[in-house]
Amino acid sequence: MSLAIGLANKKSIMITPTPPFNFEGTIYNPGHFPTPTEKYEDGIFWQTMRFLNEEFGLKFENEGATNNPEVKLTIYSKNKLTKEKLKIITGELNYRFEFNRDISEFCEKFKNDKLLELVLRRWKGMRIKCGYSLYESLIIYIILQNATVRRTVQMSNNLFENFGTKVKFDNKEFHVFWKSDQLNKVSEDKLRELKLGYRAKSIKKVSESFSKNEFNEIELRKLSNEELKKELIQIYGIGPASVWYLLFEVFHRYDALDYISPWEQKIYSKILFDKELAESKKILDFLNQKYGKYKMLAAHCLFTDLFWRHKKKKINWLEKEIRL
Repeated sequence: MSLAIGLANKKSIMITPTPPFNFEGTIYNPGHFPTPTEKYEDGIFWQTMRFLNEEFGLKFENEGATNNPEVKLTIYSKNKLTKEKLKIITGELNYRFEFNRDISEFCEKFKNDKLLELVLRRWKGMRIKCGYSLYESLIIYIILQNATVRRTVQMSNNLFENFGTKVKFDNKEFHVFWKSDQLNKVSEDKLRELKLGYRAKSIKKVSESFSKNEFNEIELRKLSNEELKKELIQIYGIGPASVWYLLFEVFHRYDALDYISPWEQKIYSKILFDKELAESKKILDFLNQKYGKYKMLAAHCLFTDLFWRHKKKKINWLEKEIRL
């Protein structure tokens, strides 16, 4: 087992998100797939980050309130951070965690909405965050395909143990994602030995594309929804049914909702109509007509609120849908 790299240098700054901002609801999503890159405990969130060809440790601490938010960010690194590098990192985190995004219009517009009223009371200021790069998100999506939670955790752990970098900061140990060219140099057969099955080919193809810099994430952020779809659909394994996940989670497009997966269909049926199963088209039409340009943000709030309530007190019907 490899020894962890110590990230001994640290730099702390204060971030003032645009209010309203809900720290817990934004920074951690209990419904997301767990990886050994992060941990959340009572107002503190730790995460690793591979960025600028380096490994970093991040610690976010809530030091404010919904209407007067303050987040203490501590960045841990192997080498001392220059002012320029610190500026670039915080700029990237502002994008990934949406600290500067103003969602006051959404909160005000739907504060008395039948479905969102209580959710917004609990989570006013919740927004979408994606702590991963586009490449890292794609790897997660691939291992999530057609597998139980137990199976995906096994595949994830195998990949991180074989290709990830172990780091230590703030007296904790985590893994950092590998570079895309690391997996590009590994054979598909080697990947299959890690019990990835058919996913080995997808991971190999995606790693090859990103090691060749075929997709520039920063430039992709500047595109319109339709332009972005055309670019993302060129990534191996990404089709019309999955591209919208990327638009919303990685590129923060609040109106991106074109597809409902079968397991999500059951959950939305219960949340929206209190039914065992409603047609996907009915769910999509309902969310579009009711929430318009905010339809995916509204769906995200409803979904995340449900998983937070389940985390605090088990919801039996939901437990059956997400069982290991």
